[in-house]
Amino acid sequence: MFILWPGLAFLDEEQDDDLVVAEEPERPRRRVGGPQRRRQQYLVRRLIGVGVGVAFLILIVIGIRGCLDARSDRALRNYTSNVATIMQQSEQSGKDFFDLLNSPSATGPIDVRNQIFAQRDAATTLLDRADHLSTPGQMHDAQSAVVQSLTLRENALNAIASNVTQAAARTQTTDAITSISNAMGSLYASDILWTQLGSPEITKVLRDANVEAQTLPPGNFMPANATDFLNQATLVTKLNAITGQTATTGGTHGLQLDSTTIGDTQLSPDSTTTVPSDAQEIDIGVTNSGDSDETGITVTVTLGGTSLNGTLQSLSAGAAGTVKIPLTSKPTPGADTTVQVVVAPVPSEQVTTNNTATYTVVFGS
Repeated sequence: MFILWPGLAFLDEEQDDDLVVAEEPERPRRRVGGPQRRRQQYLVRRLIGVGVGVAFLILIVIGIRGCLDARSDRALRNYTSNVATIMQQSEQSGKDFFDLLNSPSATGPIDVRNQIFAQRDAATTLLDRADHLSTPGQMHDAQSAVVQSLTLRENALNAIASNVTQAAARTQTTDAITSISNAMGSLYASDILWTQLGSPEITKVLRDANVEAQTLPPGNFMPANATDFLNQATLVTKLNAITGQTATTGGTHGLQLDSTTIGDTQLSPDSTTTVPSDAQEIDIGVTNSGDSDETGITVTVTLGGTSLNGTLQSLSAGAAGTVKIPLTSKPTPGADTTVQVVVAPVPSEQVTTNNTATYTVVFGS
């Protein structure tokens, strides 16, 4: 028989096991934060991703803008360089042209005409190059001035070449001389377009864009004494010299403008003269102050921008004559009007200061 004692060890172990089994199971530990912390981490990662993306986008925009700015600067420099080259060559062409007009060693009017036509062809080439330039948008106004300036030069050279032989002839010179005189005015206007519009506009655009580019040349076609070539008397003297024109008779040659009358009222170069509004012609008194007979004497009157021409067929040495020119166009009555009279010098005439006069007149209302 076995006697079971309450204090036996194996019974204690069983009791302990029972006790262990009877204990509440330990609850799993909760992680700090749980789902809320995961959401926070997700938001942080998302914000970091967005930030990186924005920064990357900013870098791309900055890079693209830098490339565009560099391309724009390069376009401005290239345009300026091309225009500078064209205007420099045009300026040299002008020097060559006026060297020809100032040279007494030309071989004759035909040779002069051919040389001027060659210069016209060069001007056409420069104009074509300017027309096809890649022009930045900021240079639109400057480009317009450059093209207009070169167009005036091409057209003027063409007109001069087409009329130079007639202007040097003994007959039919009036229209040719007037055409050449008008062409000189166009050349003068071309310089104004470049120096006062084209060149300053290019400089302004470069300055506003903070771009350094090639220095622009003066670009003038006409020489420093440009106004000499705007005076018909001086112009004819130069044309006679370069074409080898000589007088048909020996001795001294010269003409003198004596008087200008409109409607029986003689004009004064020193004050404003009121003339009848119904006047029909303007009378120009001319004296042959040389000792040689002259023929084909031409007179040009510029009245308020309109050119009127007249011819005196012949004038003996020491004689006086009158050129009558119809007033086919008259200015508005009551307004001051400038009248310029030019007696074209004859071949070999040395003094031409007394061949011209300028008046201010008012046609009565």
